[in-house]
Amino acid sequence: MLREIHVRNLAVLAEAAVELGAGFNVLSGETGAGKSIVVDSLSLLAGARASTEMVRTGAEALTVSGVFEPEGEGWRAVLEEAGLEAEGDEVLVRREIGRSGRNRVFVNDQPTTLRLLSDLAPYLLRIHGQRDELGLIEPDLQRAMLDRSGGPDAQPLLDRVAAACEQHARLAERLERLSGDDRVRRERIDLLRFQASEIDAARLRAGEEVELKAERDVLRNAEAITRALGTAFSLLFEDEGAAVERVGKAGSLLAEVEAWEPQAAAWGAELEEARIRLTETARSLQHRLDGLEADPARLDFVEERLAVIERLCRKHGGDSGAVLARRAEIEAELAELEGDAENRDELEGKVAAALDAYREAALALSKAREVWGKALTERIEGELKDLGLARARLAVALERRRRAGSPLILDEGKGDGEETDFGRDGIDQVVFLFAPNPGEPPRPLARIASGGELSRIHLALQLASRGESAHPTLVFDEVDTGIGGAEAAALGAKLQRLAKGGQILAVTHLPQVASYGDLHFRVSKKVDGGRTSVKVEELEGKARVEEVARMLAGKQITDTSLSHARELIAGAARKRK
Repeated sequence: MLREIHVRNLAVLAEAAVELGAGFNVLSGETGAGKSIVVDSLSLLAGARASTEMVRTGAEALTVSGVFEPEGEGWRAVLEEAGLEAEGDEVLVRREIGRSGRNRVFVNDQPTTLRLLSDLAPYLLRIHGQRDELGLIEPDLQRAMLDRSGGPDAQPLLDRVAAACEQHARLAERLERLSGDDRVRRERIDLLRFQASEIDAARLRAGEEVELKAERDVLRNAEAITRALGTAFSLLFEDEGAAVERVGKAGSLLAEVEAWEPQAAAWGAELEEARIRLTETARSLQHRLDGLEADPARLDFVEERLAVIERLCRKHGGDSGAVLARRAEIEAELAELEGDAENRDELEGKVAAALDAYREAALALSKAREVWGKALTERIEGELKDLGLARARLAVALERRRRAGSPLILDEGKGDGEETDFGRDGIDQVVFLFAPNPGEPPRPLARIASGGELSRIHLALQLASRGESAHPTLVFDEVDTGIGGAEAAALGAKLQRLAKGGQILAVTHLPQVASYGDLHFRVSKKVDGGRTSVKVEELEGKARVEEVARMLAGKQITDTSLSHARELIAGAARKRK
């Protein structure tokens, strides 16, 4: 969920900090009050492109930041792959857009790219409203929603298809290399053998370069080290009046007064311990000095050895460990290239068997999708009846795409087989078809549904395919367009139901929808000193009743509208229980 959002200098919004909560968050305000600005700020956090025109007049930059608490582990993988730390259970996202055109993105206070934010955003929030932002028209999302509606039975089928696809691709790649230009294959084998012999000749040890660099530093600075150690040894032990001698003499003096000074014995014992330790240190220095000398020949050897290792690291990896890992990869590839040539027929059989296994798995998934699609459309149509789309019809179509040269041939008892496109997600292109009115043929959502219809369809789909789980944060901007009365109340109840266990933020102009909010925020605009500004505030108690009354009756709030507002809020509260 989105815990908090802070906006500064976005359009006419000078500054606002909003703390959102779990469940259903409602955002209302008069027409033109600036509700779209709040949605724009969320879009920036979701990775939308920014424009310098969004910066408030007179300001140098706009800033939007949000504190998210996402569920699951997918967001952690995105951060780790990008080399960013995932600290705790929260993610802090910040966008800074300067008037000069500079656009900076930060995640957990670490600078990153807009591409990374776009990869991370699906785990944080999804915005549904403007047509170009509504992912429901995307085939990939439609397929994912259909598969999700299959429940626990879906994932094993999906995993089976993905594994079969990867197995076929790996074997087919081996066969393609083998079937290609034999001269190219032989050149590849020769190159790999040369690289292997080059690494073997170096006789590398993992971490060897670290040891050599430390030794090189010592050899390069042997004279300075010898001078420092020799001087320290002399001061401790060798010179007249050295530290060991002085400490010993101090101990002897204390021993002479032990009969009269009670603490003299303890002091003397401490000095004796210090003398022994100083003596041991001096001997260690002397031992090191005896083995230390300038050795130009050894330094030359170390430099040459490091040059060999660094050359191999540049060619094969970042360090000696990576070079040795590359050596193992070379060995495996050589075995494959040389072995395949001797077992071509066997490899061809494996490729054919892998394709058969994929075909069987993909057809099983496609058959299951047909069943899921029928059940899903029935549930969606049941939800749409309460949302002003009682006569609308939805269907899920599974289409196949032909691809010339594809090794997968499907006929399914229909005569001539077709070369069919396929991948990790199977052989189906999922298309949601929609007919808003009776007598019209269903057509793809992307070509026929309006923005408001798309939002309501998506809401119904969320309820039908995900039950009462709302993950990530869902933002609805146009979902109440074109409905009112009982349909509006039903919409509010559905949004509140979907928000259970998660979070929804809905921009609405309908009092029936607003009455179902767990939290209610109002956006208002004012002009002060010739400057327009926007304010976002949370409403509670009397203030919330007055806002719902305004949504009912307009600016002239009456006792009747206040009473009706209280009834709406109380009724929604009873239904939530």
